[in-house]
Amino acid sequence: MQKKKNNLVLIGMAGAGKSSVGVMLAKTLQLNFVDVDTLIEEDQDTSLQQALENHGIPGFRKLEEKVILAMQQQNHVIATGGSAIYSEASMAHLKQSSILVLLDVPLPILQQRVGNFSSRGLVKADNQSFEQLVAERLPLYQKHADCIVSCEEKTVGTICQLIRAQIADTFYHL
Repeated sequence: MQKKKNNLVLIGMAGAGKSSVGVMLAKTLQLNFVDVDTLIEEDQDTSLQQALENHGIPGFRKLEEKVILAMQQQNHVIATGGSAIYSEASMAHLKQSSILVLLDVPLPILQQRVGNFSSRGLVKADNQSFEQLVAERLPLYQKHADCIVSCEEKTVGTICQLIRAQIADTFYHL
C-alpha cells in the first residue's frame, strides 16, 4: 500500500489558477495554504519581478530552490511558482510529503489570464515567447505530476472537486 501524503502541491504555468484553486482547496480540506511566490517575496522583501531582475534567471532559480528546500510544512496546500519545476531537488523534496497536482490549462486561456507577461515575474529567456515557455515546461510538469486535472471551462469549485476525487486514495486527509 502506498504511503499517504499530507500536503497537496499545485504545479502549472502562470495563469493556471494555482493560488485561486489553492486557497479554496485549503478551505475545503481545512488545511493551511502557502504560496511559494509569497515566501520568495517575503524572503527578499521585494516583488517577484524585482527579485527576478535583481538575481537574473539562474540566481532566481537558486533562490526559489532554497525557499522550497527549506519548507517543512505539514497539512498544507502549496502553490508553487511556475518555474519551480526546473529544480529536480525541489520536486523531490516536495514529493516526500506531498501529492503534486498539475493544473492543466490550454495555452489560449493562459495567455488571456497572464496578459502582458513582461511584468509578471515570469522566469523566461528574453527572446522566449510565452508559447515557447509553455512548450518547454509542459513535459516537466507532466513528468512530476502525480495527477493532472484539466481546468478548461471549469470553475474553481469544480476543479477542487476533481482534485479531491483523484487524490482520495493517497491523501491523508480524505
